Amino acid sequence: MNTTATLQRPAAVTTLAPAATPNLWAPATAGIELTVVVPFYNCGPVVARTIRDIAATLTAAGVGYEIIAVNDGSTDGSQHHVHGIPGVRLIDNRTNSGKGNALHQGFAAARGAWVGFIDADGDIAPHHLATYLMLARGGDHAAVYADKRHSASVSGASKLRKLISIVYSTLVALLFLLKVKDTQTGCKIIRRDALAQLLPHLREQRFAFDLEFFVAAKAAGIRDMHAAPVALNTGANGSTVTTDTILRTLRDTVTIHRRHLAGHYRQAAV
Repeated sequence: MNTTATLQRPAAVTTLAPAATPNLWAPATAGIELTVVVPFYNCGPVVARTIRDIAATLTAAGVGYEIIAVNDGSTDGSQHHVHGIPGVRLIDNRTNSGKGNALHQGFAAARGAWVGFIDADGDIAPHHLATYLMLARGGDHAAVYADKRHSASVSGASKLRKLISIVYSTLVALLFLLKVKDTQTGCKIIRRDALAQLLPHLREQRFAFDLEFFVAAKAAGIRDMHAAPVALNTGANGSTVTTDTILRTLRDTVTIHRRHLAGHYRQAAV
């Protein structure tokens, strides 16, 4: 698709208020095929490199796009590295509320026909976004998501991190009967109408957001979720997975299960 990429035009960074005006429930903006949301927290200059790589990749692929960077209350000045990158829309939160909250804000402000996100830490190369978009539009999938357990995936994760991932995905399969092997890897492309249908019913503000998305999609009858291989370079900038993160995600998973049993996500089917 040979549309003009949004970031090809020199422009200052646009700063949105933390409570961004919702656009997701309006039609997509002409010329913007893909919105990429980049949530970040205390990752320093890496966020700028990730954003520039996204822009270069999508421009080379001929994709019309926009990038929304969402600062989740960084205390190391990470947000200042975003300034000076042409055309980026920045949501600059002053308090840390979690990756899920940052994604909620970025998604609500999205203008693209497809909406995706990628972690800012550089563990996943931005070329996956272009590949996943081609898969999504070619198969008209509701979503294409990175699956580190795919047979064609490559992972530089430690044995411990791989074990934690397998244990968690097994727990998820038992609790929710999901056919999704990997809910948590941070790169996904979602069709605009599917995301607009689900987002009002999603409550998670932290790392369990991804799981809740798949649980809500299943309850809403959205089945066409396509798993795609991913190359993970988890040693690039150090792991962001801590013991506190794991325990919090487990607690949030239990909360999602309670909502699931209570029928909360069936509302998304309307």
